[in-house]
Amino acid sequence: MDIKDILASVIEAASQQRQERAPLSYAKSAPVMTGYTTKLDPLREMAFQGWVQKNNVPFDPSANADYDMRGFYKAQVDGSPVASSGINENDGRMHFTDYFKTPAHQSFSAESKWATNGAPRWNEVDQLALPSGKIVFDERNRK
Repeated sequence: MDIKDILASVIEAASQQRQERAPLSYAKSAPVMTGYTTKLDPLREMAFQGWVQKNNVPFDPSANADYDMRGFYKAQVDGSPVASSGINENDGRMHFTDYFKTPAHQSFSAESKWATNGAPRWNEVDQLALPSGKIVFDERNRK
């Protein structure tokens, strides 16, 4: 097997993974080489890992993560307004902006950078509703 075959194999595997992780009709497909999560240079990755540990940040390093915490971290360090967080009034836990939710997240919304037209939007009673009005997630009544 030469380098060309190996590269073709890696691209095919990444493509299959992307297809498995983006079943929503209102989610963009993940980039083949990076998936839905941000890649950091080694120095930023070290700083990120320190931030996660110091602040007890919920972080899933798997390829199927439902949140791009590295993307959030990078945006926060860079001073981007899309990197906001606060206490969720419904469960009393820390909540990070929807912008970095991947299509794997149970409350993936139109606010995600991966959303397309037709993605559900939050209503005034903390529910995600499709344009048809169908509720697909209820933040206040989740189990």
